[in-house]
Amino acid sequence: MYKIFSVLASLAIFLFASTVSAESKKETVVSMMENAISHFEKVGTEQAYKDFAVKGSEFNKGEFYIFVTALNDGVLAFHGANPKLVGKNLGKLKDTDGKPFVVEFRKVATGPGEGWVDYKWPHPVTKKITPKNTLIKTTGDYYFAIGYFE
Repeated sequence: MYKIFSVLASLAIFLFASTVSAESKKETVVSMMENAISHFEKVGTEQAYKDFAVKGSEFNKGEFYIFVTALNDGVLAFHGANPKLVGKNLGKLKDTDGKPFVVEFRKVATGPGEGWVDYKWPHPVTKKITPKNTLIKTTGDYYFAIGYFE
């Protein structure tokens, strides 16, 4: 009986910790988005992108990084984890399940202007394909995106 209780208690703690962790990550993304857009509007595009690129900064820490896309042509203007993607239109990109998530990004950006999109993407630290939830928010001629991995 004690073993069953221990296993159930451990499972409950694990599930609670996972939920708290996901909620904490979501809060981190929301806060980071507010700070990034505020910074972008304050210092301008060039300086903001330089600041966003600094690894370990408030704008680029581990799995949390910013990417910015132009609304007019869908070209990636900045990517905190993979600068090689800058200048490319990723509109046809799909995740491992075939989901056209970049199309969904644009729908959110040009529709309500803010919202979440879920898809699968390589984790920047583990390199494993992992479920990701990304917040999209439009400001001016761009949409910003920051996500967290489950």
